[in-house]
Amino acid sequence: MATIQDIRALELAIYETVEEYLDTPDAYNKPVLHVYLDKDEMIHRAEMDENLPVSDDNGIYAIESVIREGDKGKEPDVDAISDIANSWVFLN
Repeated sequence: MATIQDIRALELAIYETVEEYLDTPDAYNKPVLHVYLDKDEMIHRAEMDENLPVSDDNGIYAIESVIREGDKGKEPDVDAISDIANSWVFLN
């Protein structure tokens, strides 16, 4: 059974992944955000991948879709991150 804490955990994982990318954007050639269910541990994960085709249906999102321009430059887009997390974790 999924809980609101599960959604928050995935939001945090996505947020931290995007922050990691923003800290070192030149480390990636074709970065995408990859969200998936780790079936071994039954938890959702988020990570940066390269060279995967962008398709929201399979959990691969254009990195630009989760970044916004803030007061101090680029930052994770918490609204977009929340939308993604809520599309992956369903409350029972």
